[in-house]
Amino acid sequence: MKIISIFELSKGSLFAVKYEGEDLDALEVLQEQWSDVEFLREFFKKYKKDYESYYPKAKLNKIVLQTIEDADALFELLYDLAEDKTGKSLADYFKPLDNREKEKAYLLQALKAYGPQSNSFLRIYAIRYGSSFVITGGAIKLTHQMADRPHTKLELHKLEWVKKYLHEDGETPEFVYLDLDNDE
Repeated sequence: MKIISIFELSKGSLFAVKYEGEDLDALEVLQEQWSDVEFLREFFKKYKKDYESYYPKAKLNKIVLQTIEDADALFELLYDLAEDKTGKSLADYFKPLDNREKEKAYLLQALKAYGPQSNSFLRIYAIRYGSSFVITGGAIKLTHQMADRPHTKLELHKLEWVKKYLHEDGETPEFVYLDLDNDE
């Protein structure tokens, strides 16, 4: 596992996990999946009952397009934060994973972020590490509890795994720089 730098600001830095054997870091995986029409169509076919509970009359094509639009808005927000255009910090967008934790912040806290749309079901999951945030993954969350579906349950495991990795004594995460505008 490597920890990849996405951007660093005085108000906090954003990192993403690059899991062993993966070509992309966790944020790149989300960008790829959430813009891939075929991936989204298959996902929503598999979880049709879940998305119909959110949008009972929504057609598959509409829900796929809405997801792509929501993802674009969410990633645009991250780019604006990276360029310091918003005047806000990452802490303004990442909220405690467990709503019962309110807004208290502590080291290695599991967090979630979602885009400007209040009804978005897209989630980016991260661990708070000082004033930095380490993205562990993300999900299309259509159920109340993350443990209710395999894909969200996997995200819980990733959060715990990365939290443990960052917490281990004597283990220093490897930080490398990734330029968001890199065309490679």
